[in-house]
Amino acid sequence: MRDISHFYFKGIPVSEQPLITVAITCYNVEKYMSRCIESVMAQTYANLDILIIDDGSRDRTGTICDYYMTQDTRIRVVHQSNQGPGTARNYAMEEAMGEYLAFLDGDDYVENYIYEYMMSAILESGAKLAICNYFENAEDMPVDIHPLNENMRANSIRMVDSKELITACVEESEDLKVKSMVWNKLYHKSLLEGKSFPNILFYEDRRFTLEILHDAGEAVFVDTPLYHYIIDRKDSIGTQEGFYCIFSEWIPACNSVKAFLRQIGMEDLADTQDYLMYTRLLDFYAEAKLDKTGDKSKYLEDITAYIEKCRDSVDRIYGSRIADPKEKKRMQKFLDHRWMYDHFHLK
Repeated sequence: MRDISHFYFKGIPVSEQPLITVAITCYNVEKYMSRCIESVMAQTYANLDILIIDDGSRDRTGTICDYYMTQDTRIRVVHQSNQGPGTARNYAMEEAMGEYLAFLDGDDYVENYIYEYMMSAILESGAKLAICNYFENAEDMPVDIHPLNENMRANSIRMVDSKELITACVEESEDLKVKSMVWNKLYHKSLLEGKSFPNILFYEDRRFTLEILHDAGEAVFVDTPLYHYIIDRKDSIGTQEGFYCIFSEWIPACNSVKAFLRQIGMEDLADTQDYLMYTRLLDFYAEAKLDKTGDKSKYLEDITAYIEKCRDSVDRIYGSRIADPKEKKRMQKFLDHRWMYDHFHLK
């Protein structure tokens, strides 16, 4: 593949550039909303349909969105009752006017060349999906913009087939940061036909992303960080995640992923999904066992019962390519010597 020039679209009229819908979903993020919207307004790629879905915010988020709609004719704002990120994104897919679609969370922001860079990669490669690397920023970190330079472009783009993409996603690879999040991807709209997010608060994107990666067949991966993901916002949906959704959302999402992997013949990765789930369940067990408030300990019996389900499959599950032998020993100790496990492993 040829090097992707930052000026790929220089001299091409905006009207002849593929239209990208940037769908910004937001809920109670008044502190960050201006930064997010302005990072999109400042894009070097001009042919944008900026669709903002305010998911029932109770602070000034909606007012801020409405203000920016008066400042840029590309911006559309929709206010809806609070229904969660999955429902908001489903609406975005229905209402997107662009040939391509990108998602953006209202508390995050992007480099001002992200969409030119990713669209250039798509047009150069012929792929229908582009995926980029990203920054992980602390909540109190100042805006951290990185001007594009030749060193960033060199050898940073490659084609990846669906098997490698799905493997990297399930294994949560840090070398190929595909991940299940939807915001580091640019989708051709045809990939989204017939797809929808489940109406849940957490983990809504896990199976959705795997289905997209499978259907795409391949994607162009941009190993230049272009998205700024805020990782530690105290009032974010992610930090509100609690034990209450272990059985209502997290385990069902894990099992849905596992079922899809078996459906497409990737049995080894289905075992990897189980390995990651049971490893995390042991962590949940420890938190519940040590809990003194009663908020988590009330889930202890159910967590214990679910972990017991892997008793006859330990060798298969912990034979996963990424499995740590120490984790297998931890699980065997839990299953066979519970008192010793509690005494030596929980502190």
